[in-house]
Parts: sequence; structure tokens; C-alpha cells
Amino acid sequence: MNDSEKLDQLLKQALASTAEPTEELNERIIQQFKETKPMKPAYKKRVSIGLMVAIFTLVMSLTAYAATQLFSPKQVAEHLGQQLLAKAFESRDAVEINQSVISGDYNVTLNGIVSGEGLSELSKSDQNINPNRSYAVVSIARIDGGPMPATSEPEYGQDPFFVSPLIKGLKPWQVNITTMNGGYSEAVIDGIMYRLIECDGVEMFADRGVYLAVSNGSSFFSKDAFAYNESTGEISANNDYKGTAILFELPLDPTKADPVKAESYLQELLKEPSAASKIDSAVSIDAAASIDDDEKELIKKIEDMKKKISTGTIIPESVKEVRVDEQGAFNYEYDNWSVKLFVQNMFEEGQIGYSDSVSFSADDKETRALQFSRDEKGVITGRIIILN
Repeated sequence: MNDSEKLDQLLKQALASTAEPTEELNERIIQQFKETKPMKPAYKKRVSIGLMVAIFTLVMSLTAYAATQLFSPKQVAEHLGQQLLAKAFESRDAVEINQSVISGDYNVTLNGIVSGEGLSELSKSDQNINPNRSYAVVSIARIDGGPMPATSEPEYGQDPFFVSPLIKGLKPWQVNITTMNGGYSEAVIDGIMYRLIECDGVEMFADRGVYLAVSNGSSFFSKDAFAYNESTGEISANNDYKGTAILFELPLDPTKADPVKAESYLQELLKEPSAASKIDSAVSIDAAASIDDDEKELIKKIEDMKKKISTGTIIPESVKEVRVDEQGAFNYEYDNWSVKLFVQNMFEEGQIGYSDSVSFSADDKETRALQFSRDEKGVITGRIIILN
């Protein structure tokens, strides 16, 4: 009998009973193993063989779960038809994280992130891969072991999630995936939901500290789920939130920060609404509880403008059909208006007619609204209306 077989026999002895092994049994097993193989000096603190086996089994179970249950960022991108992005997740600049946190009813894993130089070469061959963007994959599983609703099921989306980068020192309701021109693709595979998010690059903020926030109950930032300290700029998850509220700290390289670019970006992003501003009215009145009084007033103005669309003047040349790609995204361009949007963010499943999501642009002379509609065949058409 070789050493490996003898060790197997000893472990079987330890597992033969569910009772806690006695001190005498522990000593006899350890002595038998000493006789078969030279050992290093024993540690002063002794752990029972039964406990060692239990720990070993638990570690093996967790390792097997991680290996078999979760797809890698590369595999998720491939599943969503993003072949070049899948290659980006294999580049040396990509960071595979695989950090999991249980909060509320869900086990959330930050699988990985890629941005900046990791996308530079690929951007030359595909216009959808932008080196000035950041891409991250998050997986969400139910802690009770039940499957997440498939995208084809009526329950899908009934418990919405907010997944977004947040920048330390910046008000999270002002700087998040919505204001950073973000979007996402999503798939449910083997009962686990995978979300691939994208937004303007976060690497330029690497010296400040960047979080990835995940919460449920709303598609928008919630002050109930996260707290912001005005004095220190720290953002934290609210432990009293009755749901999921998680902050992952992104392991970005501080040497890749670009303070000058970041400051210029923020000046444009945070400037007061003015003649050249574009306001996305996808934020609904239902989300108003998460924002301050000034922003509530802004949303009310947006809703008032939406009421004027029916009496506005359509620009005939702006009426254009758009082509939806494999990821469910489409581009619309007219005059100085250029946007990339996702169908799932604009229309409910099976919805026909005009989208409730409208964008506005204003100058000193007039206010314009960009609106999309979808017909029975699934064809999406954009149009721009001059509001009276």
C-alpha cells in the first residue's frame, strides 16, 4: 500500500462516523500516519481530522461551484454575440475579478472588467468596440437556489436591477451609468442572470477610486440603497436597505488615471442645464424619491415637455428607420443628433407604438424632442419634433 492509499484509508476512518472523533482516535490516526511518512514538526494548535476533512470538502465544493456555475466574462460576451469584446476580456489589460457578495435575496458576482488599452487594437476592426469605454460583467443568482426568470418569461424584469460604476467623491445620483452614456446587454443562462454593462471609460478616475454598485428594486440610483457622505465623498451601501445593495471596489491601476481628461469630462457632464444641454427623460417620476428637489423639478419640466409632443411639428427629413444589431442596439443620426440605444431600454416586451423614453435638446430658439416608435413587424422608426 503506497502513501496515497494509506492517507485515503485514514480519511475514510475519520468519515466512517458522524460523531466528533475522540482525542484518543485523533492521536491514534496521527500516530499511524507518522509511521508511514516523515512529518515536519507539529503545530502547537491541533485540529481534529474530522474538521480537517470537513473544511477540505467545503473548499472543494465551493471551488467546483465557481468552476461549473459561472461563465467567464469572455464566455458571456460570446453568448451575447460580442466576439471582439470576448477577445478584449482575454487581453492583458482585462481584469478577471470573480468577487461574490450575498445581499438580500441574491448572490452577486463581479466577474471582470476591461477598458482603455485593452480595447485599443480591437477598436480598429469594429466600430462597436470603443477604447474610451469600459465594459464589465456581473452575474446574479438567487440564494435560495431557484432560477432567475428567463428573458422570455413574464416575471423577467419585475425585480429590476441597477448596475453602475460610481466615482468616489462625486454625487452618485449625478455620475452613474445613466449620465455616463451607458447601457447593457443581458442573458439568463442556466438560471443565472449575466449583465454586460458599458459606459464612458472609468479608467480616467482610477486615482479617485471607482466602485461598481449593484442594487435591486429600481433601474435607477436609489438613495435608500446607497449613502453619500458630503464631507468625505465616501459612498457606502446602506445596511438597513431591505433588498440588495452592494459596492465592489474596482481594482484599477492608479497610474492609468488621467486627471485632466477626467476634469474636462466632468465639467461637460455636470454643467447646469443650458442652451446646448441634452436631457434624457428615461428617468421617470417613480424614481423621483431617489433624487433631490432640484432634480425633481427638472423631471417635472421634462414631463411637461413630453405633453407638447402631440402638438409639435415633425421634421420630415428626420423620420428614419433604424437597424437593430444582434445585441439589440441601434444607432440614430440626424443633423447634430447622434445616439446609440438598446431596444430593451426603449420598449417593453411586445410593445407597439411610441416609446415612453424621449430625449430633448434645446437652444435659444427652440426645443426639440427625439422619439421612437415600433410597428407590428418590429420595425423601429425615429423622428424629431419641434415643440411649439
